[in-house]
Amino acid sequence: DDDLRIILESSGSLAKEAVKKYSDEMFGKLGDMEQQLEKYLDVIMSNCRKMTNPEKQQLRKLIQNLPLKNLDRVVDIIVKHREMSGPCNEIHINLGNEDNGTLWRLYYYVEAVARASNLS
Repeated sequence: DDDLRIILESSGSLAKEAVKKYSDEMFGKLGDMEQQLEKYLDVIMSNCRKMTNPEKQQLRKLIQNLPLKNLDRVVDIIVKHREMSGPCNEIHINLGNEDNGTLWRLYYYVEAVARASNLS
């Protein structure tokens, strides 16, 4: 950290521009990689078996027990898989109406959050 600070201070705006350019390129690459990963996960989840009603009930409980900070990702997963006519302020979730791929994406997400919280 000190080396980077010294370089930035001594090289001035030229170093800052180079760092910004490199950061922007890396951010763009990471965004592309995230989109590719999302598509890959959608393909995998669409090939999963149909979720049973007891599994849907378990998923509902897991979602209800999520910390508030993780609910945004639940909404992102659902909205991404729905045909939305435009932005909305509210979203109603009925797990019985969601497609199988969305259900499994939600399930693995909430399971990952639960496992991570058990580690901390």
